[in-house]
Amino acid sequence: MKNFRDLIVSTVFGIILFMVSNAHGRDLVAAMSPYLEPAAAKKQNSALLRFLTHLEPGDRVTLVDGYHLKKIGEFNIPTDAKYSHPKVRMTMNKETVGALMHFRKNTMAPGGDNHPSVTGAVQLPQLLRYAANNFKHADKLDVIVLGSPLVDDPRSKSTSMATGLFPSDGHLFAPQSATPYSASNANSLSGVTVHIGYGNEGIMNSDQHRFFVKRFWTLFVEQQGGKLGSFVGDLPTLFERINKRSPPLAHDFVPVAGSKLEMIQLAPEETVQSIYDRPISTSPLSQSEIQRASQVEIGISWTCATCDIDLYAQPMPNSQTLFWAQTASPQGRYWKDYRNSPEPTNGFETIAFHVPLDLRVLRIALNFYEGEAPEGVVGEIRLSINGKTYATDFLIPATTGNKGEGMMQAMGSGQAAAKQSLMIDPLEIVKL
Repeated sequence: MKNFRDLIVSTVFGIILFMVSNAHGRDLVAAMSPYLEPAAAKKQNSALLRFLTHLEPGDRVTLVDGYHLKKIGEFNIPTDAKYSHPKVRMTMNKETVGALMHFRKNTMAPGGDNHPSVTGAVQLPQLLRYAANNFKHADKLDVIVLGSPLVDDPRSKSTSMATGLFPSDGHLFAPQSATPYSASNANSLSGVTVHIGYGNEGIMNSDQHRFFVKRFWTLFVEQQGGKLGSFVGDLPTLFERINKRSPPLAHDFVPVAGSKLEMIQLAPEETVQSIYDRPISTSPLSQSEIQRASQVEIGISWTCATCDIDLYAQPMPNSQTLFWAQTASPQGRYWKDYRNSPEPTNGFETIAFHVPLDLRVLRIALNFYEGEAPEGVVGEIRLSINGKTYATDFLIPATTGNKGEGMMQAMGSGQAAAKQSLMIDPLEIVKL
């Protein structure tokens, strides 16, 4: 008898829980950027209000400022059928609608002192954790980000994505004290589905750039227990995916463990043949070409798939050294060139200078940063001068990396201080 009574109580309790859970529909957070031009902000607001007024009964949407991480208001859809018309829903939520209109009227163009330079800027890593910590009332939460996936915080210029950079996977594994892109808390986004609607495909430099940005945020969300449900520029498509409860985006991305907190610069769109595809020249250089070399490019590739080899170049004494942590200088720039695989691991490293150089004082160095190579690392270094490309093999005998220790001192002295490093004479590459 007792077991029968317990069964009845359990069944009734389950029915009550089911009714309560269905009395309240989905929990959603919609985050907006205060850094939009007035016309773009108005267009975004119109699309958002159409979405809000056509939600299902019981749905609740918390509106937040995605950059300053502040609540704007809450838009509720009652379960009563008399609230089914969009105008009635607008009237019922008039305070929140008013707050949203006020927010829209106070948006501003990006740029200027202490402001991000990215249109639609939001503090995406912090925003997702803020939403999960404060507005996840049930087991699931949809976070809609109406803003840029390119993070640009003027207080943290070294981690800005504004100039086409994106974080390496090493950021995912680092503690939050070391990088804003840390995903070290495995459960902080548990049950959260993230939808990113960036509004304009033109904010990313190329399809390749878009691929890597999407890949990073997919892994960032998943490493913390969530799912990336949408990543689109078109807002109607974004809202349609949310309304249809479309499944998370399918992918085959796998995070690659590492410790380097690199902001990766992709190779520019090629208008000429890449240094890695050009035929090797045997034509000797003249003394004038050596002393005033133009269109100088340096590139390295290597065979160890799990090793990370870094390229360093200093164009002249006392000038800035270009490498993974210093990607631009008055003389040139550094980037990664992913030619054989879309995965952002160990891309070919390339440095190009746009000013004439004296090859006799150009310093080039390699460093075995991370990984294991029982027989050392074998690779090829290429040097291109005014369209002529030269190549030579290199061997780093070390079996493990040293995380770049001593490299800046080596660049200053011209002498490698560790077996993980090589100083390479440009004149040896061109066979002089």
